[in-house]
Amino acid sequence: MNKALKRFTTNKGWLKAFGIGFTEAFVLLFLFYRSVIVSLVLGILYGIINIKLYKKKSIEEWRWQMNLEFREVMTGLSSALNAGYSIENSFIEAKNDLLLLYGDKSVMAKELDTINSQLMLNQPLENILMEFAQYCKVEDISNFAEVFQTAKRTGGNLIEISRSTADKISSKIETSREIRTMIAGKKMEGKIMTLIPLAIILYFWISSPGFLDCLYTLSGRPVMTVLLVIYISAYKWGERIGDITV
Repeated sequence: MNKALKRFTTNKGWLKAFGIGFTEAFVLLFLFYRSVIVSLVLGILYGIINIKLYKKKSIEEWRWQMNLEFREVMTGLSSALNAGYSIENSFIEAKNDLLLLYGDKSVMAKELDTINSQLMLNQPLENILMEFAQYCKVEDISNFAEVFQTAKRTGGNLIEISRSTADKISSKIETSREIRTMIAGKKMEGKIMTLIPLAIILYFWISSPGFLDCLYTLSGRPVMTVLLVIYISAYKWGERIGDITV
């Protein structure tokens, strides 16, 4: 996760997040209040808030990618153990298989380099995996690390554990993908619906100048504020409905 945040900073992701947040908030507030000062001040405030939201989203995407690649690591690990490799050498083979699938852009390959380097220093593998699980905070990796630690102590079947972990992760990932596919269309419809009220306001500005002027007076601002709160609440509600985790 720390590397995901480091990548976010080095790639100037924070600047992009601020720019997107500021632009969206400025346009929205200007349509509802028609005040440059209000739109500018609150737009800057939301731009700063959006940096934190963008960081959270980047970490979630990083963890999703880690989970995808960890499934392939478990499959490669199981195959290497079946071929007679030791558990330590199996991680090296798993990394080679991972590079064939994801290339140099693989996020898990870099983590495997760290694990293999620690193994070369004769550190216990179960301790390395537990530290890795605490670092990345991915549920499936944490579960595997705990089961692996127990198996090493009790002499469990590491091949079966690796295969079982890969199967379970695959099942979860496929379920998540099916859900994402099913709700992708609804999410797009939701985004279009959120643009319609703004398009209506803009339409009246262009086609009937002065028609909405009463809403931008001192007595009309409270009405626009209530409408803005309803609009934002509906948008957040729609996002929450579509946020389904497995």
